[in-house]
Amino acid sequence: MRLTCVTSMALLFAVPVCCIAQDEPEATPVELDVLAASVGTWDAEIEMWPAGPDSPSIKLTGVETNRPFGKHWIASDFESEYMGETMRAHTIVGYDLDEKKMVGMIVDHGPYAARMTGRYDEESKTVEWMTKARSPTGEPMLEKTRVTQKNTDQRVLVMHMPVKQKDEFVKFMQITYVRRK
Repeated sequence: MRLTCVTSMALLFAVPVCCIAQDEPEATPVELDVLAASVGTWDAEIEMWPAGPDSPSIKLTGVETNRPFGKHWIASDFESEYMGETMRAHTIVGYDLDEKKMVGMIVDHGPYAARMTGRYDEESKTVEWMTKARSPTGEPMLEKTRVTQKNTDQRVLVMHMPVKQKDEFVKFMQITYVRRK
């Protein structure tokens, strides 16, 4: 009886230790360094082409605040004002150790969350995101976004939206982020 109790206790305590040991990857993916580099407050200059890239653009400003959420995730809050209304978005992004890619979720004032998957290219210092979202009417949409790190204090996001023809995308928005001192 005593041996069974000791064995059971050993198993009880050994299992959590094994699980904890597996939480940390053998090598830190470079994507975690990319995410960590975005921590801080960033001023944003936004330009949008809601009627297409050949139409006049709308220019706004905004602020993005990124903070670490543990070691593997970044929590981001973005705020801007358009036509007297405050627009907010909250994002959680990280690196999925099983899928070997960046993942994230964005929520804003609308009823739908958007889910993102991304890949980082070290040579160009660019993350390419594919975002599955929904229009305000609930129609599924796919967005393509590229975020390029220009230097430690500046990055540029370019978002492309689908057009009516299948697999064709058009530039919809560009945001230039500059880190606050």
